[in-house]
Amino acid sequence: MGYSAAVSAAKTAGFPLRPTLVSMIVLLILAGTGAVGVLAYHSTQRSIDTLWQELSGELAQRTTQRTIRFLEPAVPYARLTERLAEGGHLDAHDVPTLLDYFHGAMEANHEFTWVSHGDDEGTYVAVQREADGSLLGHHREQDEEAGGGRLRTLRRQGGEWRVVSEEPGAYDPRQRPWYRAGHGADGGMWVEPFVFATMGVPGFMYVAPHRSDGATHGVWAVEYEMSSLSEFLATVEVGEHGKVYVVSEDGLVVGHPEGVTTRGSGGDAEIAMAGEHGDAFLSEAWQGLAAHPERPASFLGGENLVMADAFPEASGIPWQVVIVVPEEDYFGTLQEQALRAAMVAALAALLAVLAGVFLANRVSASLRVIADELGRIGRFELEGPRLPRNSLVREVNDMAEATDAMKSSLKSFGRYVPKGLVSEMLRTGTEAELGGQMEDLTMLFSDIAGFTSIAETLEPDVLVEQLAEYLETMSGAVQENRGTVDKFIGDAIMAFWGAPRPLEDHAVHACRAALAMRAVLARNQVEWEKAGRPLFDTRIGINSGTTLVGNIGAKERLNYTVMGDAVNLASRLENLNKAYGTRILCGDETVKRAGDGFVFRPVDWVAVKGKSRGILIHELVGEATDVDAETKAAVDAYRHALDIYRDRRFDEAAAAFDAADAAFGGADGPSKTLAARARKYEKVPPPEGWDGTYVMTSK
Repeated sequence: MGYSAAVSAAKTAGFPLRPTLVSMIVLLILAGTGAVGVLAYHSTQRSIDTLWQELSGELAQRTTQRTIRFLEPAVPYARLTERLAEGGHLDAHDVPTLLDYFHGAMEANHEFTWVSHGDDEGTYVAVQREADGSLLGHHREQDEEAGGGRLRTLRRQGGEWRVVSEEPGAYDPRQRPWYRAGHGADGGMWVEPFVFATMGVPGFMYVAPHRSDGATHGVWAVEYEMSSLSEFLATVEVGEHGKVYVVSEDGLVVGHPEGVTTRGSGGDAEIAMAGEHGDAFLSEAWQGLAAHPERPASFLGGENLVMADAFPEASGIPWQVVIVVPEEDYFGTLQEQALRAAMVAALAALLAVLAGVFLANRVSASLRVIADELGRIGRFELEGPRLPRNSLVREVNDMAEATDAMKSSLKSFGRYVPKGLVSEMLRTGTEAELGGQMEDLTMLFSDIAGFTSIAETLEPDVLVEQLAEYLETMSGAVQENRGTVDKFIGDAIMAFWGAPRPLEDHAVHACRAALAMRAVLARNQVEWEKAGRPLFDTRIGINSGTTLVGNIGAKERLNYTVMGDAVNLASRLENLNKAYGTRILCGDETVKRAGDGFVFRPVDWVAVKGKSRGILIHELVGEATDVDAETKAAVDAYRHALDIYRDRRFDEAAAAFDAADAAFGGADGPSKTLAARARKYEKVPPPEGWDGTYVMTSK
């Protein structure tokens, strides 16, 4: 039964919450109004001032936060773009790729009007949202022979950008104020509003410098038309007739609920000034604010209540919200209500106190229990008994039933996503959003050797049961060593360390997890052999490095995962086990970070498929305290043989690898593989300049 069905099917008792609480609240309001009303009858104006101070702060905070939510996508977009460019994942000179990236950003952020990039050579690449919602690309490149530049207009068709028009492009981003501001800035910043040169409409921008190698080469920009912000402000309700404006510190009108943000027309259009605006609400309020320079400021200006507050400093937005509301909207009937309240104050107070204390004690006790349970759920602690259903109020019992249903649903949800990730999101109150960041992590891939052949010999239900047992115990070893299980890919496991919570010694934990997986598998194999089942054998690859981690995918379906060369190498290392007859292979970075607490055997210098540079790969033998002296001696013998091999003394190397094979018991895959290769090189030596690297021709 689903969450909603469980709640609907619950048999609850008690009185309905809404009429019960409404009745008590009405009595309490009457009592409070009566007590205040006697004083308010003689000091109405002072009451108005006090109430407005309280109300204005709430209005300003609510309006400011709603406006910030409208504007805030520009900042993470710019930061992500900077990181991608700095990390080499986004080439500003690759115009088609840059246009595709901008196209995706516009589709993901419908508030944006333009996203663009200009550089020191006068090149300008942008994607613009047209009035009908379609997206248009622009590419302007410097061409002195063409009189300064050429501007191409493009449209995306069939996944490709096609030129729809081309003309001389007089627009040079380097000459624009936004470019100069962004080029000289230390980081992202909001630019004062201005009239766009290309469209003749008012707007504002968020810009960020494009840096590489310690120098600034261009500017990333996100542009908003003022009409978009004005349309948003028109939806913000403040009283019955109130209005909300956004104004710069210098008095420039950034957003107006009726869209009036400029004065003049055509080429003479410029941003309107609040103090000279034709909207009397705004102009009178701004003139009154001159006498109240502090922020926040709130006062009674004529017949209107005025509130002004700057955006929080942390938002980076150098503007302020101005709220103007007719006094009548909020306080027109205050005197009348105060008189009526005084007449019933005595009786209302008595009834409200008696009824309120009784009901509040009963309801608050039940709600306290539910609140404590919700706190445990917020920490992803989902075990424990069901909540009691003994409240007098039906809705409180419904809340207890819903809380238990939510616990059950979250238990199921936790089986589909990494529990560590869910716990972190619940702990911090973070909403899952598309995006990622570069972090230093350790990745692990595991796979069952010969799984396809094994699967063909088993009945489907037997295969599913044994595979489930395998995946549960192996992923448990990962989680017990503070790893995040990313996903199951058939019989394969992908995991990583260092995210979502930072983990300083992530390579150490990953190596311990691999050894734990090996130990768990050995115990499982004993049980499978007793039951007459086929034995699963596991290959593991581990690598460390800086990689992209975050929510990858589409807006409606995200996957918290990792991407990058370091991840790909971990996968290739898992597959290399087949070539060397090993079970756990690690990259050189993992070995360096894991330290002396483990015994690693250097296996070979390998250039995996698709890479020209070789790396030294290592076999994880065990923790240093668990590996016996004979095994350590065998590792040293193999290391010595590998040094001889790389020194091109192939005859000696073959004999040394044979000796290492004997030290390992006569069935050592790496020793046999390298001995055979040394004998081959003895007959047909590798070319001059060979550094010992073996180039793999397959994944």
